[in-house]
Amino acid sequence: MNPRSSPASFRPVIIAGRYELRGEIGRGGCAIIYEARDARLGRSVAVKIVKHGVTDASAHARLAREARAGAAIHHPNVCAVTDAGCLDDGRPFIVMERLHGETLTSLVQRVGVLGAEDAVEVALQLLSALDAAHQLQVVHRDVKPDNVFLVPRAGCAALVKLLDFGMCRRTAPAPVPDDATLTRAGQVVGTPEYMAPEQVSGKREFDARIDLYATGVILYECLSGRRAFFGDDVRQVVVSVLTKPLPPLRSIRPEVPLILDRIVARAMERESSFRYRAAGEFQADLLEAKARLMERRFRTERSYNSYEMDGIEGGGDRDDWELPTRELRPQSRRAG
Repeated sequence: MNPRSSPASFRPVIIAGRYELRGEIGRGGCAIIYEARDARLGRSVAVKIVKHGVTDASAHARLAREARAGAAIHHPNVCAVTDAGCLDDGRPFIVMERLHGETLTSLVQRVGVLGAEDAVEVALQLLSALDAAHQLQVVHRDVKPDNVFLVPRAGCAALVKLLDFGMCRRTAPAPVPDDATLTRAGQVVGTPEYMAPEQVSGKREFDARIDLYATGVILYECLSGRRAFFGDDVRQVVVSVLTKPLPPLRSIRPEVPLILDRIVARAMERESSFRYRAAGEFQADLLEAKARLMERRFRTERSYNSYEMDGIEGGGDRDDWELPTRELRPQSRRAG
């Protein structure tokens, strides 16, 4: 939701007698997102509108579904939806909070790989958003870096916002009224690179674990700097997801802590019964990993500070290899 283009030639348009569209800030296959001013409340908002000429009923249904989910899930890590309606020509629109920052896709492309603590922080907030959705029996179904937005905050970690519930599905016993519009048996709905095997194969029998699987794929990508599954076309990606042996994280980046390697491997188990059962369970393991990472960093900083003081007071005659060797031993014991 970063400004992509806001040409001077854009002529402000008022919709619903309240929202003044001021420029385009993003677009997808079926909809355009505009920056707008809410005249009633005097604040900036984002307005998502189905494109001109898009008459596909599923596109309209997705926006309606996104509006309902975004309005129902009250959580700081979910992009809030504040209003919805239809234009005079019948196209639906939704009004969302205006976010400033970048997507996780943009961040990974810019920095290559994330540090372990940064990746864990993103995953913890993302899982918090998913837990709120799952409590309402809403499965997102399209969790991917493009739908994870990072809002910078002074003095603390970026705030994660989960976007676009247009593909979401209720896990209620009876299908929701418009479910048939969005999903048919054998149809792949979502982004194959981040879809669980049971989802990418077109099955309709799945649960919230597909979102947890996607979170594992995102962690894998953030920590390794490369896609877990790829191919020249959708078919190759699907085959990769269903059959390709996944290289352990530490075979790509040996510096990744073993505990994170194991967490990601569990989240990405091909068989859903071996994965995390709930977002809270996934979070618990990540919180333990975070505590270990912080402990290791604190111990390392304290040791280096002590080393520097010893060098000043003792003439600096300590062997330069002594500190790294001493620090690696307890790490390897903890990893075992």
